[in-house]
Amino acid sequence: MEQLSALTNCEAAGVSRLESDGDGWVFQVEIIEVPRVPDTTSILASYEARTDSDGNITAYRRQRRYPRNQAGEM
Repeated sequence: MEQLSALTNCEAAGVSRLESDGDGWVFQVEIIEVPRVPDTTSILASYEARTDSDGNITAYRRQRRYPRNQAGEM
């Protein structure tokens, strides 16, 4: 989360997925891209990040953006 926050220059809100891919890890991280007041109106983005076996990010991409108060897939 710290590395992705540094790369995007945005605060990470949490990890929503974590799985091993054999040589490293695949993470789904929710990032606060546009903080607003109240925070329920902030804009978040879901990023997929891949790491090597040492935990260093080797690739990342934004998959979607959404308002924090928007219900996601259920």
